[in-house]
Amino acid sequence: MLILKNVTFLKNYIGIKLKNNMAKKFNLYCDGVDKTWYDSTNVIYTECIDNENKPKTLKVVFSNGSQYQYKNVDVRDYLLLRESDSQGKALNRLIKEKKYEYEKLENANLDEINEELFFKSNNGFYLENNDEFFEIKNNKDESVFKLSKPLEEDYFDLVNDILKAVGITTKIVN
Repeated sequence: MLILKNVTFLKNYIGIKLKNNMAKKFNLYCDGVDKTWYDSTNVIYTECIDNENKPKTLKVVFSNGSQYQYKNVDVRDYLLLRESDSQGKALNRLIKEKKYEYEKLENANLDEINEELFFKSNNGFYLENNDEFFEIKNNKDESVFKLSKPLEEDYFDLVNDILKAVGITTKIVN
């Protein structure tokens, strides 16, 4: 309850709307990275690298593909940004105005970001078949099946076809 009161105080104090969060499409935490996709005209994607017990590294991707990486971001600022109704306003108030150190990165591939959203939000499975093993991982990169030897190509194709036939989105990992 104390945390809820502190978040309520913070959102009122800084003037950020958090009530409905219509902007957040999908959020996934996996392997120390919090990934969030937004339905926004400005900020469409963020990645927050969880440096355990330390300030965070935040990558922000804009609708035009430009992306920036902010360093040493306070986790509370990131969470308020992620949960805000307007990521653009929240980014200005919580990140830019606080003058976090940043760098402009190479433009992001928006098609890859959207493809990952589709795959992750539809509970897709990764299929990997290499010289050593065959493995199926879920959309959180957790192994759900592993065979200690590779499948022959025909069997691999059959497994992939069966998964697709029952409505499971698959992605082949090389």
